[in-house]
Amino acid sequence: MKKKLLWALFLFSFIGFTQKQIDKTTLYQQIDTLSHYIQKNQMGFANEKTAAIQKQALSFDLNTQLDIAFKLSLSYLHHSYNEEAKRILLASVPKIKNSTNHEINGKLYKQLCYIGMVEYDVPSATKYYELAKDNFSKTKEPNLRYNLDLLVFKMYLNLKKYDSALEIVSTCYARSVQSKDSTQMINAFSSLIDYYKAVNDYKNVLKYAKKGADLSANGFQNSHSYFLEEQANVYVHLKKYDSATLFFKKADDAVVKDTSSFHNYKTWRINKLGAELYALLNNKENALKYLALTRDYPFENNLKEQSEYLFFKASIYEKLGDYDLALKNLRLYLNLKEKIDKKEAQRYLIKYTSLYESIEKEKKINALIKENHEKENLIYKSDLKRKFILFYFSILFLFSILSLLVWYRFKTKKILIKAENLRFQSVIDAQEKERIRIAKDLHDGLGQNICAIKMMCSNSLDLEDPSNKKLTHIIDETYEEIRSISHNMMPSVLIKKGLVPALQEMIQKIEDHSNIHFDFQHDFPDTMEENVAISIYRIVQEALSNIVKHAQASKVTIRLGKEKKNYILFIQDNGVGSKELAQFHLNSDIDHKSQPTGIGLKNILSRTKMIEGTIFIDSILNEGTTLKIIF
Repeated sequence: MKKKLLWALFLFSFIGFTQKQIDKTTLYQQIDTLSHYIQKNQMGFANEKTAAIQKQALSFDLNTQLDIAFKLSLSYLHHSYNEEAKRILLASVPKIKNSTNHEINGKLYKQLCYIGMVEYDVPSATKYYELAKDNFSKTKEPNLRYNLDLLVFKMYLNLKKYDSALEIVSTCYARSVQSKDSTQMINAFSSLIDYYKAVNDYKNVLKYAKKGADLSANGFQNSHSYFLEEQANVYVHLKKYDSATLFFKKADDAVVKDTSSFHNYKTWRINKLGAELYALLNNKENALKYLALTRDYPFENNLKEQSEYLFFKASIYEKLGDYDLALKNLRLYLNLKEKIDKKEAQRYLIKYTSLYESIEKEKKINALIKENHEKENLIYKSDLKRKFILFYFSILFLFSILSLLVWYRFKTKKILIKAENLRFQSVIDAQEKERIRIAKDLHDGLGQNICAIKMMCSNSLDLEDPSNKKLTHIIDETYEEIRSISHNMMPSVLIKKGLVPALQEMIQKIEDHSNIHFDFQHDFPDTMEENVAISIYRIVQEALSNIVKHAQASKVTIRLGKEKKNYILFIQDNGVGSKELAQFHLNSDIDHKSQPTGIGLKNILSRTKMIEGTIFIDSILNEGTTLKIIF
């Protein structure tokens, strides 16, 4: 009987495991079909498919989820949809921190590094390069780190930081020689050729092209044509056309044997070289023959490559004396270049404008902060003076009219409580109005000025200058900072959509930038009084701020809903707790002298009082803190 039971359990386990593998295989097949929608620019279908795949992936283990995220992002990157890929990758970053699969972690960070390079976001690219490098160094695959370094080498080369580029590629070359890895050496030769071409050192280009050709001739046919082509290019540049023709023909023969996925592109490059070479030799028949073979160029979606190709065609026709066709292609080139320049100008406009506006914004914000401090000091001094006068008169009449004093103090206390409530109400109302005003001024006023500055910079500065590029980057960062400050002061989603969407957005932002996992449950009306919604929002904002700064928590539970006849806000974390809160019972009396409250807790207490709520706070050392508000 026991044997039958064990066999049954084994059979059910095996069936379950097999079904899981089938489900996983089906999921990966769906990822393969995703490229079909992206390639046809059917982004609506593609995004729906992506969301469905991500939802199904949640039923698998963490490593599978990360692998699926990597393959999804790769599908978008292959077709230059960087924003969609970036969104998928950033959503996976919190999960990476819990993963021990350093290879897939490094690949995800490498993708983010690549996107940073494409977007000329050097700080972001550098940050993710270091994270990818750290993960790859913990694997047993040296090629992962090697290919990552060559990727960053290209970034420095594009930025014209030649010293950094040479340092990296030299290290990679030395590493490949030491390991005697032929594949690594071929990649190193290729990168060294790119470097020396960038600095116009054709002697070294020829040196490493010959080394690469010798090495690739034995078992690396997919790389052989490239090194022969580079030798031909050098001889063309040196006007040694006999040698150039010899190596061109060798490269033309070698590319036929290429079986890589880049075969078409390599063939196109060889044909392009042939057209240029024979045009220089004034061999019109062969020049036109190879030029005709380049018509199906492999960069349909790359406007910059298209414009460079049109200019190339114009130069070929000009060398052959066909000035009509040369002029026609030159006009097409100029029209396309004007279109590209407009797009570039629009992109840089915001960056330049942001830099100028950041200075003015900082001045205005500092002035507003100073003004608010002065107002708070006046209120504090006035309140202190009034309390001192009351205390002085109380002592003066203490022994003479005790009964009258009791009555007087009783009435005074009621007046003070009422005045205090009014004061809190007025201060908070003023704060919210000031937040809205500042947010509007930052968004509307500074935003428009930034656009004006960017336009002026675009018209007066050389956009190709590295220092000006850095300036545009700073302007963009400043513009984003203005938007962030404006949103934090009064989130538009709170005004437009209500409390619950605003809280969801706040929680998502904190979760994206921290190690904290949030469990947010809500059963709350869509419409409610504005002052109550703002107060609840600010209470949650203050509580989460305290948790992020002090609690050292990894999980936070938030419930917002109805309990019997009242509404309830419940926030609980699993952090270190508070020694002060553990020793005192916190109540809703903000003036209670025995309770240790800072500015943050006072704000929570005052806003709770405004909505006529009752607050309970319980904290246990090393077990966490619980906040409960009934209103």
